[in-house]
Amino acid sequence: MALIPKVEPKQEKKVVSARLDEEAHTMLQSYAAFLGGATHEYIIGESLKRLFRRDKEFNQWLEKNHAHSTATSDTPQSTSPTPKNTARTAPTAA
Repeated sequence: MALIPKVEPKQEKKVVSARLDEEAHTMLQSYAAFLGGATHEYIIGESLKRLFRRDKEFNQWLEKNHAHSTATSDTPQSTSPTPKNTARTAPTAA
């Protein structure tokens, strides 16, 4: 069973450029084929979201730093402690 869903939701995109070692790139291409032709962009984005949700230490840090930033800033802050649209890659051929 795939760890990320096979459906690509439509969302606003931000561009991130990354270079991968050959092994990671080959595995990314294989995973894209496994998912039925998913884009690299989709796999990387969903993988990062999964990482962010599951990293308890990161989420504790995020809550602590988010609370501190809203207490010291006059600008409105999002109430969600989970980052949105933090990492997206430019579209690549799968």
